[in-house]
Formats: sequence, C-alpha cells, structure tokens
Amino acid sequence: MKASSSGVAGRSRHWGTSQYATTDTASSTGGKTVSYRMPPVTISADRQMDLLAAAVTTCATGRSAAKIRDLVRETGLNRDVTASLRFLTDTGLLTSGPAGWTPTVAGARVGRTWPTDREAARTLFGEVWRDSWVYQLLVASVPAETSLSTEDVAKAMRPYPTSRLTPWVHLVDWLELARYMERADDGTLRLSSTVDRDTRHSRPIDPAPPGPSAATEPGPQLGLVLPLSMNHLEQLNAEDYGAVMRSLATIYDVLSRQRA
Repeated sequence: MKASSSGVAGRSRHWGTSQYATTDTASSTGGKTVSYRMPPVTISADRQMDLLAAAVTTCATGRSAAKIRDLVRETGLNRDVTASLRFLTDTGLLTSGPAGWTPTVAGARVGRTWPTDREAARTLFGEVWRDSWVYQLLVASVPAETSLSTEDVAKAMRPYPTSRLTPWVHLVDWLELARYMERADDGTLRLSSTVDRDTRHSRPIDPAPPGPSAATEPGPQLGLVLPLSMNHLEQLNAEDYGAVMRSLATIYDVLSRQRA
C-alpha cells in the first residue's frame, strides 16, 4: 500500500495549488452556523482513502489509534496529511483523540476493502457517506437530470459566491469516488442513480456570510455538533435527529477516553 509521493487531484489539477491546502467554509442557515471542513487539494481523493486504509491496518494490529507517523510510513504521503485526516473525521470515517486517529465502524468497512477491491470499497463508501454533510449538501444543491461541468457542480455546492472555488472543485472528485455523480464521454457530470432523490429538498437561503472568525486551535478535530435548542430538536426529521445523536455519541466517546 506504500507509495512514493502525494499527487494533486487528477481532474482538479488545473485549478489546484499548494496555497489551497485546506479550507473551512462557514454557512449560516436557519440561525445555525455549519462549518464545512474541506479536503486538501494537494492529495487526490483516492490517495486520501489510502490514509483511511492505513489507519484500519494499524488499528487491526491491536493499537487503539494510529499516529500520523504510522500513516506517513504506510502511505508515503508527507504533506497535508493532518488536513486530510480532519476531513475524514468531519465526514464520519475517523474519530480523533489524544492517542491519534481511529476508524469509525463505517470507516473500517471501507478501509478494510479499499486495498484489495476498490470497486467494492467505492460502493461501500457511497453507502456509509450518506450520513455526511457532503451527501446532504449535494442532494440539496445539485439539480437532478441535468448535465453539469465540474465547475458548475462546485459552484452549486459552495455556500457563498465569494467562497474559494478550488476546494469545492476538488470535492467533486470525492462525489465521483462515492458514485454519487457519473461522468459522460463529453466530460459533463450528472447525479447518478445511487442518489436517493426522495431525500432531495430545497436548499435554505443563506444570509450574508459571517465575518472573519478567530483562528481555531490546531490539532485533531471532531465532526461538527451543532448547538440545538429543544425547539430545533423537535423540528428535526428522523434522519437529521439520528445524525445529531451519532455526533454526540462520538464526542462523548472521545471525552471519556480523554478522562480515562
């Protein structure tokens, strides 16, 4: 599973430069601020999946978590690894704590299969990623039965016209990897049949972008947990309520390990 270098994402290559290693985009909807942790554009989506597979392999030896040095040794990647791990954490494939990075149940399913059968792993990936913000934003933003360019998909998904487009272009590679989008011979993209159109809904109108925020502390970061009032919780549908509960469970698990 070792490789010699980290490549820039294939189809996103002509947009990406090292200055866009990773981006956090904030979107305010319905009084709630949602932060999107973006993947680094300096590593292709499939190579970032190698990091997930390496974490699974490391933890399969009896380790409770994988250190960054373990993942660098296994994959050969040596730049923007932390940014990639944060993205994998934010989308439900890893958890983070003082000991390092640990695959979730969903992440372990994908990571175990990836080294030996990538097509099967892609199918699993598409299934488990339906709880992620990426899938939810995709079905809320991109019209069905419409042929779009990569840039059109990126523009539809980014929360504000002023947001940098480069990371969202790179995110399209992940949509293809998960089989959420299919590319035609002419290079255009359409939502695939794997996307459940019954879950599609109108995208909320975003208010003006929030002002600059203070820098966040470095280090492993957990997936987002939104501060919700009881009124908000009562208005959630079953799927969103389940996502909130799973996120809270992840936070509780990590905090418990920190206190142990």
